[in-house]
Amino acid sequence: MQVLALTLTLTLANTVFNALSQDATPVTPPAAATSDDPLAVAKAASAARVYAFLGELEQTSFTIKSMSGALALESFDALVEETQRRYGRFVMERSDAIVSPATTGEPAVNSPPLGARRFALYFDEFVDGSGRSDRSIDHWIYSDGWLCEQDYRNKSFTKRQIVAPGQTLDPLALGEGPIPIPMGQKRADVLARFDVSEQEIPQDIPLLGSLQNVAGLRLVPKPDTSLAKDTLFVELFYDRTTLALTGVVSREKNGNLTVARINAPVVNGAVSDADRALLTIGTPDPKEWSIDVRPWTTTSDAKPSESSSEPSTPKSTAPSSPATP
Repeated sequence: MQVLALTLTLTLANTVFNALSQDATPVTPPAAATSDDPLAVAKAASAARVYAFLGELEQTSFTIKSMSGALALESFDALVEETQRRYGRFVMERSDAIVSPATTGEPAVNSPPLGARRFALYFDEFVDGSGRSDRSIDHWIYSDGWLCEQDYRNKSFTKRQIVAPGQTLDPLALGEGPIPIPMGQKRADVLARFDVSEQEIPQDIPLLGSLQNVAGLRLVPKPDTSLAKDTLFVELFYDRTTLALTGVVSREKNGNLTVARINAPVVNGAVSDADRALLTIGTPDPKEWSIDVRPWTTTSDAKPSESSSEPSTPKSTAPSSPATP
């Protein structure tokens, strides 16, 4: 499976924050209700809860140092009316994370670069629209600006440098990385680009219907944003205790729907030996595997923010560095 195909499968909310690298307009806290109208009072209270919760979520960029769990993805294609499912594991580790001071709740001044995160996606089951199951392995790793995929079915190994040398990128951020499992998005950025409201657990979606002790948000792109063209809304569900993302619903205007769930996520706990093993990929044998290494490429006079993220022409040779990014 190619990177583009995975990007589409894991739509989640990847297109939602396609401009997070830009400074957002400062957002002030919502005003309290000025009338005795019960509806107005309830609306103001809900807006205040959303504002406060977004502030809590922003801190997870610093407080969540590791996370792992079983991952399930469902992708509905409205054109052919078919749903595909993938099952596996998600592992994220950020060994140098700095926790914000508990007394202030503010990010640490000398916080590490977001690129310090590394993660693995390990899919070992695919179910097509007819219900047929395939147990072949598809293994993804991101670390130090490189994204690697090892497709066991096709004996294919791909290694792409998706971050320009000297630059940093949060691979899990909505709109920044190709494998979005959003954590720590800035409140000002979110409110500048979306109308945000509280969201109940969607009982009509079996994958998420059994969620418990979660807080949900619905993000609707504002009309003047690029996302409004294709995206109806994105719903994000977070565990109330750990603030770990446990569920995502992304609905497009063409009817396509992507749903994701991370079951029983372990946050800041001991990473099991089995999960830690997923954070490395052994170097494949070029005699048996098709190997494709794509370093970052850009024009010499392009600015970092204007650099193309497209990989260079594939090389059918073994990588000069170890397969682990």
